[in-house]
Amino acid sequence: VFMPESKKSFDRIYLPKRTFSCDQSKKYLLARGIDEAIIDECISKKMIAEDVKTRAVLFLGYDEKGVVRHCSSRATDGGCGKKDMAGSDKRYVFKLASNEDNPTVRVFESAIDLLSYATMLKESGKDYRTENLISLSGIYLPKEQVEETKIPMPLEHYLATHPNTKKICLYLDNDFAGQRGADALQVILGGKYEVRYIPPPEGKD
Repeated sequence: VFMPESKKSFDRIYLPKRTFSCDQSKKYLLARGIDEAIIDECISKKMIAEDVKTRAVLFLGYDEKGVVRHCSSRATDGGCGKKDMAGSDKRYVFKLASNEDNPTVRVFESAIDLLSYATMLKESGKDYRTENLISLSGIYLPKEQVEETKIPMPLEHYLATHPNTKKICLYLDNDFAGQRGADALQVILGGKYEVRYIPPPEGKD
C-alpha cells in the first residue's frame, strides 16, 4: 500500500514515497533483535514505513493532530546512512509514549535503541505499553558552560506537555557524547526532576 502525499498536511516536511509493506525494513529490524510483534504493531499504527526507492526504514513522528511532523531514515542495505528528512520538527520524533499515569519518561538516542528496550521489557514479561519511551533522533555535545545548554527539543516538548512527569531516565550511549549529554541534562533538569543516567552495562549502546 502506497501512501499519497498531501502538500497541505506535509508542507513543512519532505517525505519520500513510502509503503507500509515493509519487507526489507522488517527484515532489518528483526536482524537488530527487535521483537516481531512490536515491529508489526508500529507498522500497523503507521509509525514505521519503508522508503520505496531506497528501502530504508522510516521512523515517523506525529503531532497532537495526528499529522506526520518528523521522519528519520535508516539504511537497511548494510550501509550506515541515517538522517532526518528535511523539514522534520524535532518536537515530534518517534516515540511510544501514551501512559499519562506514569510519571517517568525514558529517553533514548534513536528509535532503534527505543525499540530494543521495548523488546527487552517484553522478554522480561513486562508490558512496554505501560512506559513512556521517547527518542531524540541523535545526541549533541553540550556547551562548555553546561548551564547554557538547551534541552533537546523532543524532551523539552514532552515535559511541557506532560506536567505530571517526575522522573527522567536517560538511556544514552556509553560514549563521550552520551556521557556529556547525560551530565548536562542532570545539571539542567536535576532541580525539578529526578534524572538518572542508565548507560548499557557493556559496550557503547
